[in-house]
Amino acid sequence: MIKKNLLNITLSLLLSFSIIYLSLSNSWSFFWNSLSIPAQEPFSDLKAHIYFYNCFIKGINIYTQPCELIPLGNANISTHPEIWLKIVHFLNLNNSVVYNIFILTILTIYFFSLIKIYSNSISLKSKIFFFIFFLSTTNFILLERFATDIFIFILIFFILNFNNKIIKGFLIFIGILLKYYPIFLTSIFLKNKKYLFFFSSFFILFVFFIYLDQLKLVNNNILEVALIVAYGVRSITKAIYHLSIEYNFLINESNYSFFKNVTIIIFIIYSLLLIFLGFLRPQKFEISLNDQLSNYFIAGSSIYIGTFIFGSNFDYRLIFLIFTIPYLMSLKNELIKNILIICYFISLNSFLIQHSEYFVSSDVLHWIYFLKAFIVYLCKFLVFTLLCFLIGSHIKNINFFKLNDQKK
Repeated sequence: MIKKNLLNITLSLLLSFSIIYLSLSNSWSFFWNSLSIPAQEPFSDLKAHIYFYNCFIKGINIYTQPCELIPLGNANISTHPEIWLKIVHFLNLNNSVVYNIFILTILTIYFFSLIKIYSNSISLKSKIFFFIFFLSTTNFILLERFATDIFIFILIFFILNFNNKIIKGFLIFIGILLKYYPIFLTSIFLKNKKYLFFFSSFFILFVFFIYLDQLKLVNNNILEVALIVAYGVRSITKAIYHLSIEYNFLINESNYSFFKNVTIIIFIIYSLLLIFLGFLRPQKFEISLNDQLSNYFIAGSSIYIGTFIFGSNFDYRLIFLIFTIPYLMSLKNELIKNILIICYFISLNSFLIQHSEYFVSSDVLHWIYFLKAFIVYLCKFLVFTLLCFLIGSHIKNINFFKLNDQKK
C-alpha cells in the first residue's frame, strides 16, 4: 500500500510539474488551443483572485465596481465570497514563489485524488470511462484555468474518504464558505437521518442568518452564459432570452427575471417528480456497491442537479460527474447506462464541439450552431433527468423512509 501511494504521488508530481513547466513556456497557448481550449494567461482563474485582492486593498468594491487589473474580456466584477480575499492574503499568493508552490501542491493533490478514484473503480469499464473523463475538455479547461472548482473537488474527495461524520460536516461547511453548491453534499447523509437533519438545519440557518448577504452579492454577479460550454437553468433561460430578443419573441428585459424564476421552480418540481418516479422503480446492479461508492454517486449527482437548477455553470464543473462513474457502470439497466454514457461523452467535450474546426465552426446565429447547441443542451438535460431518477432509486434501495437509521 505504501509503495502504491508513493507511486501515485510520484505520478501526480510529474503531471503537476509538466503543467507548471508548460505554463512557463511559450507553448502554453498553442498547446491548449490545439485541444480546443481557448487559452488565456496560465491559471487565469487563480490570478483573478489575486487581481481582485489587489483591487480590494486599493479601496475598490470588487462586487459593484470593475477591477481594472482583470484582463479585457474576463469578468471584472467578483463572483466569489470574501473568504477568497482572506485566502490570498493569508497565503501571500502575491509572492511568486509561494504562488508556484501553491499551484504545484494543489495540482498534485488533484491528480492524486483522480488516481485514487481510478484505483477505487471496480470494473474495467469504469477504468476506461475514467480515462474519457481525464482526457475530456472539461478536465482540460479546469487545469488551464485553475478554476475554483479544483479546490471544491479536492475538498469533496476528502469528505468522501473520511469516516467521521463530524469531520465530513465541517468540510462541507468549509466548502459552502468557498462556493454555494457544496451545500448539496448534505445528501451524503441519506443513510444517517439524524446527521442529515442536523447538518441541513445548521447549514440553512447559517446561510439565511449569517451568509445571506454574501450569497446575494455573488448571485447578483453570476455570469449567465448562454453558450454550448455551459449548463444550467439560467444558461437555458439566457439562451431563450437572446433568441427572443433577436427574433422578437415574448421574452424581453422587463419579464426575463420572472421567466427565469418560474423556470427554476418548474425544474425543482420536475426533479422532485423524477426522484419520486425513481423511488417507485428502483434499479439493480451487476455488482454490489459499497457505501463509499454509493456516496460517490450521491455527491457527484447532487452537485450536478443542484447547480443545474440554481446556476449558470461553465462545463469545468462537470468534473464532479467523475464520482458517479462506478455507480453508473454497475447499472443493470442498459438503456439508462448507455444514454448516460453517450450524454456524458458529448457534455464533457462541449469545448471540442464549440471551438474545434472539425465540428463545423459557424456564427452563433447560424442553424449549424443552433443544432450543435441543441444536441449538447439536450444531453445535459438528459443527464439531469436520469440522475434525478437514479437518486430516487437510491433512496428506495437504502430504505430511506424506515424509522431507524441503518447501522453505518
